[in-house]
Amino acid sequence: MTTDDVSPGEFWFYEKHVPTAGIMLKVGELLACRRSRYQTIQLFDTADYGRVMTLDNLIMLTERDEFSYHEMLTHVPLLLHPQPRQVLVVGGGDGGVLREVIKHGTVERAVQVEIDREVVDVCREFFPWAAETYDNPRVELVIDDALKYINTVRNEFDLVIVDSTDPVGPAIDLFGSPFYSDVYDALTADGLMTCQIDSPFYGSRRIGMIMDTLRDIFHDAGLYLTQVPSYPSGVWGLGIASKSRKNFHEPDKVRYDTLSGTLRYYNPDVHRGSFLLPEYLRRVVYRTGK
Repeated sequence: MTTDDVSPGEFWFYEKHVPTAGIMLKVGELLACRRSRYQTIQLFDTADYGRVMTLDNLIMLTERDEFSYHEMLTHVPLLLHPQPRQVLVVGGGDGGVLREVIKHGTVERAVQVEIDREVVDVCREFFPWAAETYDNPRVELVIDDALKYINTVRNEFDLVIVDSTDPVGPAIDLFGSPFYSDVYDALTADGLMTCQIDSPFYGSRRIGMIMDTLRDIFHDAGLYLTQVPSYPSGVWGLGIASKSRKNFHEPDKVRYDTLSGTLRYYNPDVHRGSFLLPEYLRRVVYRTGK
């Protein structure tokens, strides 16, 4: 890119994914810029991705591609559990995961533990789904440190969804063995956990280490993939772990057909296909081959 590519008066957002590559988005209007106790929250309009929210200058979500992340993080485990009633969401202050959780009629209670109220407030103001989701009577919002909260519950939740930021700042301990052990204890006997991990291209080493940790703690664990064009490399790794089951590939087709609302990414075929890993990633996840 040369300076001729940028017109006078234009403003571009640039996020560096690795020292030599990143993403650039042309910014229209800056809608919000707030400094919370934990991080800097910015929200702005873009031409191609709609509204974009960043935390400490890292893209958390965009209107254009958030559905592929939120749907896969949520519906994969919910359609594997035989009867999910109690769901805990760690992080996810934008409300996207909760929006997907309450599409399931079996869910009686969805608790979200978010450390930063400012994130929730900004998203309620600028993302319509957030306000609607948080007003749902089945949703319980807890503003607290998830590391402390998870220590207070035992055998309570059928599913824990960890929708954290990357392992820096206040989220770093949400990727460690003590936290995953507490999640295990918080789950019911047939409980499941899902979590976002990293880019398979840029973060395969971290993916391998986290998968090893999950298998040490849970009965079994697996990795599946989704496409998020605004995230590093455009492909994202999601982890799933279970206290009892080993087959993560077959969703409940009957319950899928009864979901309320519209899905734009997830379907049973995508569910199955998301667990089919390229060979370089299989070697990292399952420690096979050279």
